Order: sequence, then structure tokens, then C-alpha cells
Amino acid sequence: MTEEGPTDVRISNQTGQTIENVTVTTTDDQAYSTRVHNFGTIASGAVTEYFRFDIAYTEANITVKIGDVTWSTPPSQFDYLTYIGPDRITYRLTVADPLNHMLDIETVIEEPIDDL
Repeated sequence: MTEEGPTDVRISNQTGQTIENVTVTTTDDQAYSTRVHNFGTIASGAVTEYFRFDIAYTEANITVKIGDVTWSTPPSQFDYLTYIGPDRITYRLTVADPLNHMLDIETVIEEPIDDL
């Protein structure tokens, strides 16, 4: 454990649609081995189990499929973000721009990780 992490992340699907192939990238720094995870399919209104990343920020690069269309959050500039640290967080996904298939991400810090 360091002040950078790990961080346990889960996804809350608030898009109103079932989302598939939900891929989360928490950093573009290749030095971290656990930085990308696919959460699979998440029903509308559902919340996933936590997945432990080496590091996470208040923003992430997230792509999903709704039907045959790929949606994503705006690209993150990780260099300018502050890491969250050893906490459990939820990324809440909503539709930001249906025309351009953009998602919005709200980060909720739930609690400190207490099992380290």
C-alpha cells in the first residue's frame, strides 16, 4: 500500500440502458500493471463489484457498447489529476451527449480500504 493506492473501483450504470464491454482505464502510465479492466455487461441501474486498480483518479477513460455503438467518457489528461489513494470509489456513468455518444463520469469516494 502507498499513498497512491491501490484503489477499489466499481461502476454504477445510470445511463438508462444496458451497457456492454465496459472497459475502464485508470491511468496511461505503463509502470502500473493493473490499470485496465473490463467489467463486462452492466444492466441499467446496476452497480458492479469492486475491482482493485494500482492507482485511480477522479476521472478515467471508459468505453462501453450500447447496442452496436461505442460510447466513451471524454479523454482524461492524467498528468493534471490528483490520485485518489487507498479508497473504495464508484464511477457513476450517465449520458452526457447522445448525439456524439459521450458519457459523463461522477466519482464518489465511498470509504477507505480497510483490508490492506
